[in-house]
Amino acid sequence: MRVFRFVIIIIHLMLLSRVNAANITGSNTINSDTNNVQQVYNADDTSLTITDSATLSRTGAAPVNINGKDNGTLTINSGSTVTSTASNAVQGKDQSGLTITNSGTINADGSKAINLLNAQGSTITNKSGGVIKSNTNTITVTENSGVANNVTINNSGQISAGAASSGATSNNAIRSEDDTDNVTVVNNVGGHIHNNNTSSTALNASTVFIAANSSATLTNSGTIENKGGVENYSIGIAGNGVTMTLKDDGKVIGKISVAGGSTTAHTIKLQHGVGQGYFYDIDGSGSYTLQDLDGNPVVKGSAGSIGQGGNEMIDEELGYKSIALRNSLTRFKKSDEYKERDKGWGEITTSFLKRDGENSTLKLNAEKIGIGANIFEPISNSKNLVFSFETSLQNISQNHDVDKFSFLTGMHFDEIKISKNLSTELFFLGGASFNKSTRNILTNTTSTGELDITDDYLSYEFLIGKKINLNNLLPDLSFNFGYSHTPSHKESKYYEWEDKDVYNGSVALSNEHQILKNDKKILYLSWIADARTILDDNVQIFYVNGTKGSYTQNNDLKTEFSLSAGLNYDYNFSQNNKFSVSLDGLHTTQDANSVQANLKYSHKF
Repeated sequence: MRVFRFVIIIIHLMLLSRVNAANITGSNTINSDTNNVQQVYNADDTSLTITDSATLSRTGAAPVNINGKDNGTLTINSGSTVTSTASNAVQGKDQSGLTITNSGTINADGSKAINLLNAQGSTITNKSGGVIKSNTNTITVTENSGVANNVTINNSGQISAGAASSGATSNNAIRSEDDTDNVTVVNNVGGHIHNNNTSSTALNASTVFIAANSSATLTNSGTIENKGGVENYSIGIAGNGVTMTLKDDGKVIGKISVAGGSTTAHTIKLQHGVGQGYFYDIDGSGSYTLQDLDGNPVVKGSAGSIGQGGNEMIDEELGYKSIALRNSLTRFKKSDEYKERDKGWGEITTSFLKRDGENSTLKLNAEKIGIGANIFEPISNSKNLVFSFETSLQNISQNHDVDKFSFLTGMHFDEIKISKNLSTELFFLGGASFNKSTRNILTNTTSTGELDITDDYLSYEFLIGKKINLNNLLPDLSFNFGYSHTPSHKESKYYEWEDKDVYNGSVALSNEHQILKNDKKILYLSWIADARTILDDNVQIFYVNGTKGSYTQNNDLKTEFSLSAGLNYDYNFSQNNKFSVSLDGLHTTQDANSVQANLKYSHKF
C-alpha cells in the first residue's frame, strides 16, 4: 500500500510539473499575464516575445529557461515583465548564441536576473527604459570548466543589484570572472548601472566587476554607481588584458580597483573631450597603462588630467589686447581732444570674441564677453598717460569659466619726427589681471560624479609697441611685443600649477582711410594686419593630486595672422555736442572672431 501511494505521488508531481512548464520551439509570443508556467526552450533557434504589457511570473526560479539550446532569442517589449520570486529570472546557461533584447523589466527577487553560466557568443541589449534587476549579482558571466567567450552586454537603461550588502557578501550588478574571455560591457549615454555594497574587496563590492583570461572591454558613457558611498568600489578589473574606456560625460561614482595584469597589462582609456579635467581614484596593485584619446596630458597615480583651460590662450590674449589698444590709439589721434591737447580723452567699449576649437592641436573652444575703458591723458605735446581697464567673462569648452579684471597703465609718445614724411610713436603699458577660475571636473570621489573646483590668482602683463608712420599712401609699420607672467598657484582640489612665462612679438601694417568729412560728419575706415608669433613659452608644469605632469603648446598654435577692420563715425550736433560710434571686427587664422563697439556722446563746456 505504501509503495502504491509513493507511485501515485510521483505521478502527480510529474503531471504537475508538466502543467507548470511549457516546452516551446520556433517562434512564440506571450501577450497576456502568465503565472507559474515556465517557458522551456526545447530546440535550437527558439524565440520568445513578451509584449502588450504582459507579465510572465513564476513562484520559484527560471520563468524563462533556455535549457541549453543554441541561438535562442528572448524579447521583452516596453511595459512587459519577466519576474521570479527566487533566482535566475532568465536561465541562460550551457548554450551559445543567445540574444536577449529588453525594453521592459527582467526581475529576480533573489540572485541573478540573467545567469550566463558556460555561455558562449551571447548578447544582452537593455534598451532605454529597460530595467534588469535582482537582489544580488544581477547579470553574471561564469564558467564551470574552460573559458566562456564572446559575451556582450549593451546597456542604455537600468541594471541594478538592490541589496545593501557588506562583509564577505558578493553583490555586483554585472560580474564576469577571469575564467571568461572577450566579455564586452557597454554602458551608453543614459544608462545607469548601480548596486549598494560596502565590502572591502573589489570582487564582492564592485558595481561592475570585469576580469578576463586574456581580454575584455568595459566602456562607460552613462553612470556606474555604488550607492554604498564613494569610498566603496564602483568598478573592479582583474585578470589580464581588460580595456576600460571612460568617455563622454559618463559618471563613475565610487573607487576603481585594478588587480592582475601580470601576463597582459590592463589599459585605461579616457575620452571626455579636449580640455576636460578629471580625477579618478584608483587603487590596487594591478599593472595598467593610461591613454587620453583626446590628447590631453594624463598622469598616473590614480588617473587625472588638469585640462589646460585658458592656459593655452595666454599668447593670443596678449595679441588681441595689443590690437584693441592700437585701435583705440587710432581713434584718440583722430579726436578733437588730441588736436587741442587741453584735456583727456576716453572711451568705453563692449566686446565679444569667439574661438573655434581644434582637437588635433588641443585648441579649445572659447567665448569671451568684456566691457572695457581706455583713457588717454595728455601731459605734454608728445606724451600721454594711458589707462586701460577691462572686466570680462571667459567661457572655455568643457565647463571652465574665468572671471577676469585687468588693469594696465603706461605712456604713449607720439609724433617723434624723423623727416617730413616719416615719424614714429611708441607706447608701453604694464599691469595685472585678477583671475577667478571655476571649472567642473569629472571624478569618482563625489556622489554626483563631478566636482566644481575654484582658483583665485594674479597674472602680470606688459605690452610695448613702436609704430613708424609713413605720411603718404603707404601703410604704417609697427613692431609689438607682449609678455605675461603667471605665478604658481593651487586650485581648491587636486590641481597645482608652477609659474609660467609667455613672450610674443608681432609685425603689423595699418592705415586709415577717410570716406566722408564735412562740418558735421566724419566717417573713416581703419585696419590692422598683424602677424604674431610666440617668442618663448616655458613648458607648463602641473600636478594632479601630487603627481607631476607637463603641457607644451602645439606648434600650430604658436603663430597667428589677424586682420582687424573698423568703421568710425562722428556726428557734430552743434559746436559743443558730438556723437561718436565705432565698430571693430577681428578675424584670425586661429578661427577667432571678435567684434568690439562703443557709443559716445561728448559735450564741451
